[in-house]
Amino acid sequence: MPDIESEFVHLARLAAGGKADDVAALFRRAAPTLVRRRPDLSDGIATVLGMLDRTNISRSVPGPLPVDMDSRLELLRLDNSPTVAVSPVWPRPVATVLEEVIDERRMEQRLWEAGVKPTNSLIFNGPPGTGKTLAATWLAEQLNFPLLTLDLSAVMSSFLGKTGNNIRTVLDYAKRSPGVLLLDEFDALAKRRDDGLEIGELKRLVTVLLQEIDLWPTHGILISATNHPDLLDPAVWRRFDRVVEFPLPTISELGELIDQLAPDTAGCIFPLELMASLFQGDSFSDVTRAIESANRTALVRDIRIEEAMLQIISDRCRSQPRSKRLIFARTLADAGISQRKIAEFTGVSRDTLRKRLRIPARNSTT
Repeated sequence: MPDIESEFVHLARLAAGGKADDVAALFRRAAPTLVRRRPDLSDGIATVLGMLDRTNISRSVPGPLPVDMDSRLELLRLDNSPTVAVSPVWPRPVATVLEEVIDERRMEQRLWEAGVKPTNSLIFNGPPGTGKTLAATWLAEQLNFPLLTLDLSAVMSSFLGKTGNNIRTVLDYAKRSPGVLLLDEFDALAKRRDDGLEIGELKRLVTVLLQEIDLWPTHGILISATNHPDLLDPAVWRRFDRVVEFPLPTISELGELIDQLAPDTAGCIFPLELMASLFQGDSFSDVTRAIESANRTALVRDIRIEEAMLQIISDRCRSQPRSKRLIFARTLADAGISQRKIAEFTGVSRDTLRKRLRIPARNSTT
């Protein structure tokens, strides 16, 4: 362990000699040891590191991307100009956190003057397709930061110690300049250390990751994402500035997404909320894929997007339990849809429509 007292004397000597860069380098090197020995000083240490990070830094990516020494595969994927094509639809709690992170960066000077560092580490938790990767991309776009995404397949190695070395290389590279680093499938890296099946090297990797989260430079943002929170080491959660839960979308949020991606379809035959209810339990990405599929079908068959989308909706309706199809049929009837069309969409026979739901055949709307 470094001799902190000697380091302090050396620090003073460098400061007296006007060697600011050397002072900064020495403090960064000593910071992890200081945090371990004096955890009560961790906030102050983070503040000083943030002040150092804000000086003489570049927003350009620092040189070639790191590679695995054996396979020569790049360990990171780089997007210098991340963009989100369509304005994302977020659940309100998620939107609130993301907007606050943006606002903190816009008022960064005010935060530093008050001795408060901006959010620089987040962990996203939620089922696949709920927008975790999209949120990281959107944050990078809003902050005008490059987006670096860990390539887990390139990083993971069958050789003992190689995975740990690759992770350290990635983290050292990402810390050099402002940017958003996304560690997707974080549960594959930060596994529970009480898992008896895991070897000592991977347990040491978790310890390294925890230290890196604590001391991540404030000129960038570290984002981890997981679909399997139960696999993560319990110590992980308290290391991040913010934990963001990404739930499956509500019917209202699904309706908003459909209206945004396929405005010509929304409400064209039946209410938008009813259409969205057929996707209840699906993720944002599930609905997006369905609409993209309808667009492709419309182009290939030279039909209107409304027709292609209605076919997808009809297929989904027919896959629902009978009880839900009957509710759907009743709502369509109340909206003035003809008995023939209701039977076509729902798969409920016209005889059932007449007898069970008392839907008259006189409805003649398209």
